[in-house]
Amino acid sequence: TKADKSYSQQTTRRKYTMGAGASSIPDVLDLETVKGLAGDKFDQAKWDALEKDTDGKVSKATFMALVPASEPPKEEAPKEEAPPAVAVVVKCPMTGLPAAVDAARAAGLTPLIVDRSENHLLDTFHQYKADSVLDAKMVSLEVAKKNKTKEDGQQELRKKLGYAMARGFDMVISCQQASPSFSSDLCCDVFPVNLFEKSGSGLINDASAELIIPDDVAAEATQGMKLCSDQFKVQVTSHFAVADLDDFFFAEGMGFGKMPKAWFQIIELEHDEGTPMLD
Repeated sequence: TKADKSYSQQTTRRKYTMGAGASSIPDVLDLETVKGLAGDKFDQAKWDALEKDTDGKVSKATFMALVPASEPPKEEAPKEEAPPAVAVVVKCPMTGLPAAVDAARAAGLTPLIVDRSENHLLDTFHQYKADSVLDAKMVSLEVAKKNKTKEDGQQELRKKLGYAMARGFDMVISCQQASPSFSSDLCCDVFPVNLFEKSGSGLINDASAELIIPDDVAAEATQGMKLCSDQFKVQVTSHFAVADLDDFFFAEGMGFGKMPKAWFQIIELEHDEGTPMLD
């Protein structure tokens, strides 16, 4: 029966392949023995083409000529060392923030800075020191409350973005205690989603500047030429706790839901002991 044949072939394979190797193969081999030795690699056409004796058997020499020489084991190629992973969260004091922001950008990431101080010390710092602050919470809220159309909100963001691009500013996108509706309402051709990737560097030397930078901004900043300065950068700030970002920033349907978390380097500010903090 078929089952008997299969058992016979398996037994033959064990008999001749376990132990002494080629020296244990008989001087002449019939069809079933060859099948047992060849296993899944048995080729009926090759068997039919072999020279056989009057009993339909082949010699050991004929059979061995078909068996490829054992190949030495291939050496594994040395594995390339992966670049060191950027920490999911970097913690630093306010004095260490510039270095942390620079490190995030050097790694091709967009800084997402979390400040949990009750008095919003980072926002105060940016009001006095930052080149350009975009109040994303306010624009998103105005659109949500129907005080502005979605298109009006997009144009407001465009003007702020276009000015920062033309002037080469480090634009702070201030989200505060909100998840602005970038994924659903605000991101568009004049405020593109890739603004949030690699700290906005994809907009440098990109044709999108022609569309984004308004005429009056270009006339004031760059003598009418619509070019994105190579000094242009982006950072994002938030009052949310780091533990809440997945649910309120990056979850599906939230403001950053269409942006991979891997685009960002989360930087959590550490404040002096005694600084009032949000619950």
